[in-house]
Amino acid sequence: MIIILGIIGIIGGLLCAVADLLLDNKGPQNRKLGEMGIIDSEWEKMAHWRFVWSDIIAMLAVPMYSCGFIALMMILHKQYPMMATVLSIIFLIGAMGGFMIHTFLCLQPTIYRKIIEKAGQDLAVDVIQSIFRQIYMPFFTLYSMLVIIPAFTVMGFIIGGLIHAPLWCLIFNPVVCQLIGLIFRATKLDIFIDAPSCCAASLGLAAYGLLAIICL
Repeated sequence: MIIILGIIGIIGGLLCAVADLLLDNKGPQNRKLGEMGIIDSEWEKMAHWRFVWSDIIAMLAVPMYSCGFIALMMILHKQYPMMATVLSIIFLIGAMGGFMIHTFLCLQPTIYRKIIEKAGQDLAVDVIQSIFRQIYMPFFTLYSMLVIIPAFTVMGFIIGGLIHAPLWCLIFNPVVCQLIGLIFRATKLDIFIDAPSCCAASLGLAAYGLLAIICL
C-alpha cells in the first residue's frame, strides 16, 4: 500500500508541476506590474486555455501528491503515531488550501484581462492587488501548512533519525527544491527565468512519495 501511495504521490507532484508551468511559464520578456509585483505583463498574450487547464490539472494533482506524504507518514506512524497524525492533518489542511491558492492564481489573469478590455490597466491592477490583500492571511497560512511546516519537520525527522533515510534525502521536499529552483533563476539565463523555479515546489511535493518508497 505504501508503495502504491508513494507512486501516486510522485505522479501527482509531476502533474502539479505541469499545472505550474501552464500558469507561470511566461518567458524572459515578462515584466512585473503594480506596486506589489504580483501582476505579469505577459498575461495579456498568454492563451486562456492555459489557465483553464492549469486549474483542472491541479484539481487532480492535489489529492494525488497528498498520497505521497501520507505514505511517508504511514511509515512514521509505526513508531510515532501522534507526530505522524498531527503532521498529516497539517499537510492535508494545507493541501486543501493549496488548491484554493492555485485556483486564485489561475483566476487573476482572466480578471485582469477582462477589466483591461472594458476599463483599462489602472483599474485592473487596483482590483487584482485589492483581491490579493484580502486573501493575504489565508494564502500564506495555508501555504506554510502545505510547504514550510511539513518540509522542515521532515528534514528534522531525517536528521534526528525518526525517519530512516540517508542525509542526501534532505533534498526531497518542496523548500529545498524551491531554493534550487531560485538558484537556477539567479543565473539570469533566459532558459531558467521560469523553469525550474516556477514548478520546483511541486517537484518537491512529488519527492515525498519517492522518499516514502526509499524509506521502505
